[in-house]
Amino acid sequence: MAMTSSAGAAGPPTGDGAIVHRDLVFDLSAGEEATFRRADLVVEGVDHAQISYEVRVFLNNRAADDTTARSPDNGYAGRFVVFGHGNCFGAAGHCDSTIAEPSAQSVEPGGGLPHPLAPQTRMLTITEPLRRALASPAGRLESLTFVPIAKAPRRDRRGLAAGLFKCGRISLRTYR
Repeated sequence: MAMTSSAGAAGPPTGDGAIVHRDLVFDLSAGEEATFRRADLVVEGVDHAQISYEVRVFLNNRAADDTTARSPDNGYAGRFVVFGHGNCFGAAGHCDSTIAEPSAQSVEPGGGLPHPLAPQTRMLTITEPLRRALASPAGRLESLTFVPIAKAPRRDRRGLAAGLFKCGRISLRTYR
């Protein structure tokens, strides 16, 4: 399966502190993208040092929030869940993700295993939602909206939470 060009996030995230928006332009003008069989949204550098949370992803719907119906009409593309580490109860420095102990079973180039709090990568297959966005009157994908929903054990602490979802690079990979 060949991979075609990916569209990365353009500019810094914007939002109200809880909901994260990324603007980008992905359309069919490049030609090859029109023949994709699969499309994956790849979110790198996902922070999981806090509580567990769900991230709902909407295409071309900057108004989406935690009350938006998860339907194709609203641009809903799917969700992913981040299993959070929660509060750190270790000694000072215990939860600093820059520490990695050397190991005979190294998986990192510099030796050692990645720290348990090292940022993670999440992948969400969005083939059909992307096709719907490209078939819309705009004819392209212009924005991604990430709605993080806290999954705290106590019901009164569930819902949108400012600063919960943090990530680095976001790319769209299409495959022929």
